[in-house]
Amino acid sequence: MMQQTSDRKWFDELTLELRIRQVHGTAIGDTLASVRELLRDTGQSAEEAFGPAREYADSLDLPAEPKHDWVRKSLWPALLGLLAFLLFSQAIISLVRAEQMLVSPAQLALLLTPAVLILLLPLYIDALMRHVWVLITLGVIASLAGVLSAVVAPTAPAEAWLAVNPFPWVIGSALVMIAQSTVSTIRTFHSASDDDIIDPLARSTSSGTGAKVFVHVTNWLFPIFALAMLGLALALN
Repeated sequence: MMQQTSDRKWFDELTLELRIRQVHGTAIGDTLASVRELLRDTGQSAEEAFGPAREYADSLDLPAEPKHDWVRKSLWPALLGLLAFLLFSQAIISLVRAEQMLVSPAQLALLLTPAVLILLLPLYIDALMRHVWVLITLGVIASLAGVLSAVVAPTAPAEAWLAVNPFPWVIGSALVMIAQSTVSTIRTFHSASDDDIIDPLARSTSSGTGAKVFVHVTNWLFPIFALAMLGLALALN
């Protein structure tokens, strides 16, 4: 039982390491199947036969996406959607209150903090995927930045760096979020099938319906959050 638990953890780590290296899902499936077959023949544990999962992943030469190709496909669209949402969340409150949107330098810097964290993601993406505390830390920083931005928000035009009509910013940011989500959804539907991890024996995929639904919902997170922000603004007005 202990060996089964240890092997399961090793396989999970190997899958993660190969995903970090952007190896195609079909290649990951073939690798996992080959490893399991060898372990059945030898009776060894995965650690004994292949060593640490990360070192074994480093030793493999498998087909993968170009390094940092995900930056172009996923990071920049996500950053655009986040910036649009941050702008929408500020403008919608002013629009509901029939006020000008007031912005101060300190408020702008705090609002851009989550965007900067995403912009720098390629520098620490490996640590983010391997250590949950990194994800928690980033979430805390982004949350604190949002809270502090509300604290330093100007209350009068004289205190503001900018004072603008919020209506065009609400419409513009909403259109950007919808466009970004639509493009991401279309890209998801047309993504290559080798992104799924397929068992070469059963020809079944590990990416079930639930996982695909989750991906599509994630594509529309910013518009969903924007609707929630609109409801909150109307409720507090």
